[in-house]
Amino acid sequence: MVGKLRRIWLTTFRPSYVRAQLARRQGSCRQCGNCCCLAFRCPLLTGRNRCVIYRLARPANCTRFPIDARDLREVRGQCGYRFPG
Repeated sequence: MVGKLRRIWLTTFRPSYVRAQLARRQGSCRQCGNCCCLAFRCPLLTGRNRCVIYRLARPANCTRFPIDARDLREVRGQCGYRFPG
């Protein structure tokens, strides 16, 4: 839950940091569903942890995850994204 609050704070009060971090981010979303179950299970996930609206209209908070390497620790590194250095 702390990570979710941190991401809300960053996107609200530090948008330039978020933009810079997203520019550094490498890789791509594997649609594993790990980030969709951090504070609660997203109601838009199917039984196979696939997002129903992935290609249509994902919310901004979904497209921004992970903002930085701290977010990757929350999903125990199980993500298609990475941050160099």
